[in-house]
Amino acid sequence: MNSKYQVPEWLLNSGEIGMRSCGCIGKRKKVSFLEKTINDIAKFLKEVIFFEDIAFEKGFLQKLDPRVKVISLIILILTATLIHNVVILTIIYLISCILAKISCVSLKLYFKRVWLIVPLFTAVTVLPSIFNYVRPGNSLISLINFGHQLHLGPFTFPAELAITKQGVSGAALLIVRVGIAVSLAFLFTSTTRFANLMKAFRVLFLPKIFITILEMCYRYIFILLNITTDMFVARKSRTFSKIDSKEGRRFVSNAIGSLFGKSYALSEEVYGAMLSRGYKGEPVIMNRFKFTLLDFQWFLGLIICVLASFGGEIILG
Repeated sequence: MNSKYQVPEWLLNSGEIGMRSCGCIGKRKKVSFLEKTINDIAKFLKEVIFFEDIAFEKGFLQKLDPRVKVISLIILILTATLIHNVVILTIIYLISCILAKISCVSLKLYFKRVWLIVPLFTAVTVLPSIFNYVRPGNSLISLINFGHQLHLGPFTFPAELAITKQGVSGAALLIVRVGIAVSLAFLFTSTTRFANLMKAFRVLFLPKIFITILEMCYRYIFILLNITTDMFVARKSRTFSKIDSKEGRRFVSNAIGSLFGKSYALSEEVYGAMLSRGYKGEPVIMNRFKFTLLDFQWFLGLIICVLASFGGEIILG
C-alpha cells in the first residue's frame, strides 16, 4: 500500500504523546485572567458535585440520621474545645480519620482540605501570643536583648524579647483544636446532603428565617456561578488579541455591576420557583428522618468516648 494512505503512527498511539526531541520552543504562554476565572469556577463546581457524590455513598456516617449527626458534631466540637491535652486531641483526630475511611471519604482529601489551610491562618492569628510581650513565661528562645525596657509610644516592651514555652504550647494547642473542629465539620457536612442538613438544623430550634437565608445563599451561589461562567466564556470566545491589564480591570468592574443587577432581578424569580414547588419556609425532602438502632448505638458510643476523653484529661492532668 502506498505510504501516503497509511495511518500515521502518532494517530495509532493510544497512550500519551511525548515531547519532541527538540523540546519546547519559545516561552510558556501566560494564562489570562479570563481563563483563570473560568478554571476556578469549574473547579469549585466540580468539588461541590464531588461532595454531593460522597453524601450518596453507602458509608457509615451516611447511614446515620442527619439530626443525630448535627447533635454529634456540636458535642464533638465542644469536646475538642474544652480538652487541653494534646494526646487526647490527637486520639480524637485519629478516630475521625477512621470515621472518614469507613464513610468513603478519601484520607488524602481529608488531610489536604484542612491542614493545608487551617494551620496557616490560625498561626498568623496566634503568632503574637508566643512572645513574652503578650504572654509572659519561661523563655524558650531569646530573640533580642535591649538591656532595658523599650518604650514605643503607648507600648512598653520588656528588656528581653523572647519566645516563651507557655506561648508556644498555647499556640500549638489552639492550632490543633481549630484543625480538629474544622476536620469534624468537613467530615459531617460532606457525608450529608445539603437539603437534609438544613432540615436537621430544625432540631436546634433555629428560626425558619435563618434556614431560609442559608438555603437562598446556597442556591444563589450556583446561579451566580453559572451566570459568571457564561459571561467570561462569552468574552473569551469574542477575544482574539491579548487583553491588557487596563482593559481587564474595566471588564471585571463591568462584570461585577452586571452580575449585581442580574442577581437582584433573579431574586424574585428564584423565590417564586421555590414557592411553586411547595416551599413553605422549611426544606422539603423526599425521605423522612428515622431514628434507628444504628443511631442509638452511635450516640451511646459517642457519649462513652466523650466521657473517656474528659476522664483522660483529669488523669493526665
